[in-house]
Amino acid sequence: MKRAWLASVVIACGAPPAPTGPIQVGGCDGLETAIANEAGIHVNVGTPITWSSNPPATGKHYPIWAAYDRAYTALDRGFWLHDAEHGAIILLYNCGTTPCPEITDGLAAIVDAMPTDPSCTAPVRNRAIIAADPLLPDGITVAAVAWDVNYTATCVDPYLHTFASNHYNNAPEDLCADGASLGGTLIP
Repeated sequence: MKRAWLASVVIACGAPPAPTGPIQVGGCDGLETAIANEAGIHVNVGTPITWSSNPPATGKHYPIWAAYDRAYTALDRGFWLHDAEHGAIILLYNCGTTPCPEITDGLAAIVDAMPTDPSCTAPVRNRAIIAADPLLPDGITVAAVAWDVNYTATCVDPYLHTFASNHYNNAPEDLCADGASLGGTLIP
């Protein structure tokens, strides 16, 4: 009897809401978090922006997006969040002042393994960027962002392949034309 009652409640009220808290995934203390959608409003470049998550995965951003298939040692969040709005996967790292080639090479390998996107305009292969992000939360070395979802971890983990596959081009704007060259270097 209880099952029938519960089934009628679910049918009458709809499915229960999706979990909103972080979900532990992969290794490296990985957490994937769905972020409530916020309007993707354009603000002037350089405008200070406050986001609801760290790293941000939705909300206000600059009207210019960064060129895809690049690695950036310095890139303001307002640029790369616009890339995410176009369906890009943003791979972030914070190694402090110490170089960390094992991290940056690992992230480059993740991008290299991503399939070529046939909707991209040459010379773009896919919508992915790597960027240093000194604003990541304490203890977080690696993060990934797609529109409305982020992932944080303490190291490069194979789960990043799954994150990229699950969230690539899952955004309000489907655009794979290259963005502005903002000092990044091509991902090998």
